Amino acid sequence: MIVDAIIPARMGSSRYPGKPLCDIQGMTMVEHVFRRTSLSNSVDNTYVATPDKEIKEEVESFGGNAIMTGSHTRPVSRVAEAAKSTDGDIIVVVQGDEPLVYPDMIDDAIEPLLNDDEIGCVNLAKSIDDESDFRDQNNVKVVVDRDWNALYFSREPIPNLRDVAFSEFDVYKQVCIMPFRREFLFNYLELEETQLVLAESIDMLRLLEHGYNVKIVETDRDVHAVDTESDHERVNEMMEEDALFGEY
Repeated sequence: MIVDAIIPARMGSSRYPGKPLCDIQGMTMVEHVFRRTSLSNSVDNTYVATPDKEIKEEVESFGGNAIMTGSHTRPVSRVAEAAKSTDGDIIVVVQGDEPLVYPDMIDDAIEPLLNDDEIGCVNLAKSIDDESDFRDQNNVKVVVDRDWNALYFSREPIPNLRDVAFSEFDVYKQVCIMPFRREFLFNYLELEETQLVLAESIDMLRLLEHGYNVKIVETDRDVHAVDTESDHERVNEMMEEDALFGEY
């Protein structure tokens, strides 16, 4: 079984334009994500999917593989277009704004697909320890059922802890590592984009609203996406102390 990791990256981010090429400890963010993803024991090939020549040139400058795509508003559809040029049986979407991704996170996310043929898509989640992160709309929250299938994703703080203190309840944020079975990914493309996706700007809601399950796997890795300039500053500091950074 071939596992291809595809990293969607574009210059035109609405919240932080040009962020794939932002410098983090002397290396562009897209290079960090590419190199760390390539260290996964489960991944056979790593690609960057982009509509931008600047990103393609940067990826090729450090020896990476880039696939040019058309214009997409959603990262999963960009990855699906790129996947048509690869042979992967499993396609792992690794968001290009997660420079602190660890290889074992990708391994853990892929495992359910290897063990259960009924699972079409997996998403990592991390417990939220800081209430300010829970309230931050840049963090996508997820609630799960008893079998650890996603019930809902939102940028709002869910569930609403009306009668429970934050310290007394387990809450989770989405970590943007999303493995798909190849056929399931292409089926995703055929689904009509839903009102919830348009309202929340979260790809996984298209699957939920059409009645499909998204299996959630918990990770204990403390990652932080780069959505804003302040995130960039925070991640730059975190990278300086990061154990994996020294290995590449």
